[in-house]
This record gives sequence, C-alpha cells and structure tokens, in this order.
Amino acid sequence: MIDLDSPNSGDRFGGSHSLLIVFEGIDGSGKSTLAGMLAERLKAAGLPVLLTSEPSDGPTGRLIKSLKARPAPQEEARLFTEDRRDHVEKIIRPALARGMIVICDRYFHSSAAYQGAKGLEPAQIIDTNLSFAPVPDVTFLLVLPLDLALSRIRNGRAAVFSDFEARENLECVDAIYRGMDDPSIRRIDASASCEDALAQVLNILRGMGLEI
Repeated sequence: MIDLDSPNSGDRFGGSHSLLIVFEGIDGSGKSTLAGMLAERLKAAGLPVLLTSEPSDGPTGRLIKSLKARPAPQEEARLFTEDRRDHVEKIIRPALARGMIVICDRYFHSSAAYQGAKGLEPAQIIDTNLSFAPVPDVTFLLVLPLDLALSRIRNGRAAVFSDFEARENLECVDAIYRGMDDPSIRRIDASASCEDALAQVLNILRGMGLEI
C-alpha cells in the first residue's frame, strides 16, 4: 500500500477558489474526456478554471510525446519528473496563486503507476515528486474493469495498441493504482457513461464546499 501523507498537503497560494483537481486511471478509463467535461461545467458556473495535462506542453513534455518507444524505466522517470517540475513551476503554482481551479489530466500518481509497473518503486517515485509538487485537493481515480478499458481503446484506436496499453502492462498499472492509499483519492466508477461519472465527481466537489 502506498501511504501518501505529505507536509505540503493543503498548501495553497491564495484566492477564494484555488483548488488542484487531478484525474487518474488506466488508459481507456476516460480521464481526458471527464477532465474536459468538468472544466466546461465549472466554467459555465462562472468559476476560474485552467485545464492542463501531463506530459505537459513544456520542452521536456514535448520530448516525451515525440518518443517512438519508451526509454529505460529510470530515464523515463527522470524525464517525467523533469517535465512535472517545469509544469508545476510555470503552470500549476502560478494558476493556483491567481485563485484558479486547476484540473490536471495525470500527475505524479501516473508516474508511480506506470514506472512502477516497469519495476521502479512507486513510493520512492511519489516521495521524489512530493519534494516539489503540491498535493492535489482531490484526485479522482477512475476505476473500471480491465477488459472494458481495453475494449474502449480498441474501439477508439483501430485495434492498435502501444506498449503503454498492452494487457500485461495495464494489469500491473491497475494493480498499483488500486493499492494506493492516499487521502486525496476518491474512486469513481467509470464503467458506466461519462455523464454518470461526472455526476459522481460533482457530488464529491459539492461535498467539499464547491458551489456548482
């Protein structure tokens, strides 16, 4: 079990709406779709929102996206950490300081799950990231059966699976996600429709005091 309890949890930088919301889950769980739906819903409610993702659009993030094959696990972890450090410094912290709601599609839990599935220690990856990355106010971990995730990937991408999406790898990633014991995590049933998953997310945010 990964127990994530950092002294910088709850560290906020001003503003009445400042929140860091993260979406996590295996490929095919609908993270990007749901993050976008939530961003639109919050904007419609008149709230200041920044939607971002990792790998980021910074120089290291663009390098990661351009790679044709996954590098060695240690190098991959280094690249994602370097990209996240830049992302936090240039995008996430400034937006939180302006009182914005930051919605991030993938964050350091992804590094723990995906590089952990390649043999690195998930807890060590998290510890490294906690030295510079703010802890999310809430992390929505989308949970669904592996076969359903693979079916969604197949339907959306013409049965072409990258190494990221191979069954054996996703099984390992899913197991690490399911073992995470982090007070910021709220598990969302992503096996139904996106609208149903969004309703679950909105109910949790309302319970946190967000008026939406």
